[in-house]
Amino acid sequence: MKLVGWTCLLLGGALLIYPPGFIWGMLPEGVPHVGPAHAASPYDGLHPYLFMLLALYIGFGLCLVRGASDPKRNVALFDFGIVGNLLHALVMIPQSFLYPNEHAHMWADIPAAFLIVWALWRWHPDRVAAA
Repeated sequence: MKLVGWTCLLLGGALLIYPPGFIWGMLPEGVPHVGPAHAASPYDGLHPYLFMLLALYIGFGLCLVRGASDPKRNVALFDFGIVGNLLHALVMIPQSFLYPNEHAHMWADIPAAFLIVWALWRWHPDRVAAA
């Protein structure tokens, strides 16, 4: 639980390490891409949704780190993380093909979302207690 929580808190670093895979609509100069670019953002790739998602993942990460002291009492965080990240990844898959130049998300934030789903499912308190 702490591992996933800290991963969510450090998500902002991924934006700096590999922007094309984590920021929709932004492709730094010199980064190879597939297909023509879609219309430029008035915010140079920093769409308002980016800050909303960062805030959501930072809040989720803080709750996971705090809730790790008693995972059984915080099982809803696991359920929310599994369902929310699964739906998020499933929505991003077709979008990464519909929007030109967004294919990099297929090997960056989409697998990251599935990794969070797997980790939360793997260490879900109800699964661990049953084993």
